[in-house]
Amino acid sequence: MIRSHLVAATLLSGTSLLALAAPIQVNPDGHKAAAPDLAVARNGDVAILWVDRAPNAKAAGNHDRHIAATDVYVAVERVDGKGFAAAVKVNDTAGAVWGQQVSRPRIVATPNGTWHVSYAVNELHPTHQKTALTTHYTRSTNAGRSFEAARRLSSLTDQDMSGTIHGGFVSAAAFGTLAAAADGSVHVLWIDTRHMQPDSESGSMYAAVSRDDGRSFSVERSIANTGVCPCCQLMAVTNARSELILGSRKVLPGSVRPATVMRLSPISKADPEAINIGGAPWQIAGCPLKPTAVAVAGDRVFAAVHNGGEEKPGVIFSVSKDNAAHFDFKGPVHPEAAISDAPSIASNGKTVLVAWHARANGPRHVFYRYYNLDGEAQGGVQELPTGDLAAQSPVLAVRTDGNYQLAWQQGDNVFTDVLAGQ
Repeated sequence: MIRSHLVAATLLSGTSLLALAAPIQVNPDGHKAAAPDLAVARNGDVAILWVDRAPNAKAAGNHDRHIAATDVYVAVERVDGKGFAAAVKVNDTAGAVWGQQVSRPRIVATPNGTWHVSYAVNELHPTHQKTALTTHYTRSTNAGRSFEAARRLSSLTDQDMSGTIHGGFVSAAAFGTLAAAADGSVHVLWIDTRHMQPDSESGSMYAAVSRDDGRSFSVERSIANTGVCPCCQLMAVTNARSELILGSRKVLPGSVRPATVMRLSPISKADPEAINIGGAPWQIAGCPLKPTAVAVAGDRVFAAVHNGGEEKPGVIFSVSKDNAAHFDFKGPVHPEAAISDAPSIASNGKTVLVAWHARANGPRHVFYRYYNLDGEAQGGVQELPTGDLAAQSPVLAVRTDGNYQLAWQQGDNVFTDVLAGQ
């Protein structure tokens, strides 16, 4: 179980906080776990999800190395104080999940405690007899003890883009995200290739919404038919008004690919606008594979992303004080690092916490830093004490006590611990 005896430490600013105790390995021994995700339910239950490859698992026979042979597992720590329950396999088609750090499955909870999961799947196209990537959804209504049979939310089209899409897929509906709102709605979003042309650099963005706790979903709808970076995973959260705050990346003329944030209101009929979060323009003739992480506190929106256009490529941080209408660029989070990447961000309404992995001195490790709600750093960069093993892919969520739950990949395992909310 997660320890409650967190030890005291001191930031460079001299601020006292609760720091890491002994971390907990969440996945079973003998399995290779990667690309974690994390969510906290309203009652305080904590769910950690990961992509899992069993020791002897082999990729299904296929022409392309991009075909995955993984499963999705979830472990839940319930508020009964007994620690994390045994891991539960989420997907019902063994080894078909297309999951990795740059297109990780996602988990959220609705206010009544239902766990919702979305992920991309390798699916054989019935006409073309080639692999398509499709977006699937499932849920657990019994506190994570089991999950329903998955449902495909994205349509299989007649399109054959296997000669154009990197990886040889006939089509793709992947790099998606998931968000649950205070009004009980569940939003599944993904990047889609159905409007792509052979010479296109950009994809489209689609979504399906449930208003009945995942029992049914609306027919998929297009949010943007073009201009979306086709392989930079979407990231989404919701605010107190049940508006969707969506991190994505645009494709502009000249192969400039800025990180953006879009606000989608359930009551507005206006087309949503993707707002550039700032930083140096990044011109890249190809997919960056870098998601834009987002968090909210009231009308403040926080965004963090790897930007290869900076003088020293790395994670940058921006803040909006007007509900994502404009962003104030705050600069790099870890300027001393040789390279920093894969940020996660969360806010408990008093502070903002950003976590990422970086190379500073030695192997890749996880780092984190606190900010106030104006986006000003509160102390220096902190390193997660993970020893000599490489550590990466951190994810954050706010616990019901206001502290932060942190999960990360270390070697072939996924670990978790708690950082103070200050």
